[in-house]
Amino acid sequence: GVKVWEPTALKLFEDAGAEVDKKTMMVRIPESLLKETIRKAPREFKLYGRDPNYVLNFAGNNVHIGTAGLAVRVHDLDGRIRPGNLKDVGDLARLADALENIHMIVMMVTPSDVPDDLYPMYVILEDWKNSGKTTDGWSYGAKKAQETIDMASILRSGTEELMKKPCLLGFTNPVSPMQQSKELIEGALIYAKYKQPMIHAPEALAGGTAPATLAGLLVQQNAEVLSGIMISELANPGTPVLYGTVSAALDMKTGATALGGPEVGLLNIASGQLGRYYGLPRRGTGGNSDSKTLDAQAGLETATNMLMAGLAGMNFIYDACGSLEGSITISYEKLVIDNEISGMVSRILGGIEVTEETLAVDEICNVGPNASFLGTPFTAKHFRKEHFIPTLLDRRSMDTWVKTGSKDITAVAREKAREILKEHEPVPMDKGVTAEIQKYIKKESKTYGY
Repeated sequence: GVKVWEPTALKLFEDAGAEVDKKTMMVRIPESLLKETIRKAPREFKLYGRDPNYVLNFAGNNVHIGTAGLAVRVHDLDGRIRPGNLKDVGDLARLADALENIHMIVMMVTPSDVPDDLYPMYVILEDWKNSGKTTDGWSYGAKKAQETIDMASILRSGTEELMKKPCLLGFTNPVSPMQQSKELIEGALIYAKYKQPMIHAPEALAGGTAPATLAGLLVQQNAEVLSGIMISELANPGTPVLYGTVSAALDMKTGATALGGPEVGLLNIASGQLGRYYGLPRRGTGGNSDSKTLDAQAGLETATNMLMAGLAGMNFIYDACGSLEGSITISYEKLVIDNEISGMVSRILGGIEVTEETLAVDEICNVGPNASFLGTPFTAKHFRKEHFIPTLLDRRSMDTWVKTGSKDITAVAREKAREILKEHEPVPMDKGVTAEIQKYIKKESKTYGY
C-alpha cells in the first residue's frame, strides 16, 4: 500500500472503495478502481501564460522545455556564486523570456532577501512582471496554494476565467518510498478544486529510497505517481495532471543524487512509455548537471539527458536550462548556452520531413553534376527550416576566431545575457493588475506577522 498523510485524501480513497487503515494511514487500492479513476484524467490540456495568447499544448508528443527550478544560489555574470535574491528572479525571468527555445519559466531562484513564508507570492509576481510565458504555481501547503490561486484569479479577472485558462502549474513530489506527504497533498487538493494542472513526480533514488535496479525503481515510482494522480481525480474528476519523474541513481561513492547521470535519461524513456500507456501527459527531468561550473561535464550531462527526455516524448522537460550542482545553483550564462542546446534538441525532434518536394529529385536533376546548390531558389526556400542555425556555437575558421578575440562559448553567452538584460523589454503587465496583486500580497503578509 501507500501511506497517505493527509486526512481528506484518506477519506477520498475510503469513499471510493479503497482499503484504508486510518491508524497507520495506509491505503491499498484495487487495480480496477485505479484504472477507473485514472481514466478520468484528461489525455491533453493547455497551459496559458500570463499573456493568455501564449499557450503550451500538453498533447501527443509535443515537447516543451523549461528552466531549472528553486536554486538557492546563482552563478552571476560577474563570475560570483552567491545566494539568489529577488532581483535575480526578475532578471532570470526576463532573460528566459527573450530566449526563443525556452518555453516555460519555472521558479528559478529561492530569493534569500524575502521571508520564507512570502517568497512564493513574490516570485510568481516577479515572473509575471518579467515574462508573458507560462510559469510555475506553488502547491506546498493549503494556505500557500490558495494564495497563488487568489493571485491568478486577480490576473485572470476572476476564478471562472482562471479555470478556463489555467496559468498555474503545481507540483507534488511523493516521498519515496511509497508516501504522499500532508503539505503537498493539501496543495494538490486546492489545485484540483480550481482545475489547475498538477505534476505528480517522485524523486526516487535507486539504491537509496528505491530499489537499486532501475526496473524496481520504476515499479515503485509507478505506484507513487498513480496514487497521487488518483487523489487529484477523486477530488475533482477531469483535473489536468502530468505523469512525472525526477528519479535518479544514488551515487554510491559520495551519497549524492546523480541528477546528471545516464540513469536519469533511461528513467525518462521508461517513464514516458508508462505515461503513454496510461494515456496521460508526461513530465520529465532533463538538463540537470552535477557540475559546479560551465565546463565539459555541464555540457555533456545537460545535452545527453535533455535529448533523451525529448526523445521520450516528455511533454514538459523540467530543469532543462541553467542548472549547475543539480539545480542548487542556476547560471545566467548556462541559461543562454542551454537555450542553444534546447534549439538543437527541438531540431532533432523535428526529424526529417519526407515529401515529393523535400526529396528534391527535380532539384538534383536541374543542378546536375559538377555544380552547386548554393544560391538556388530551392535552397533559399528550405534551409532555414531544415538547418539548425546556431546563435552561440562557433563554426568559423580558427584564423577568424582568433582575430575576433578567441572567445569561448561561455564568454559569448555572457555577452548575450548582458545584451538581453540591457535591451529586452517583455510585454508589460497591466499596471492595475500588478497593483492589485501587490496589495493582496501586502494583506497576506500580515497574516504571517509581517
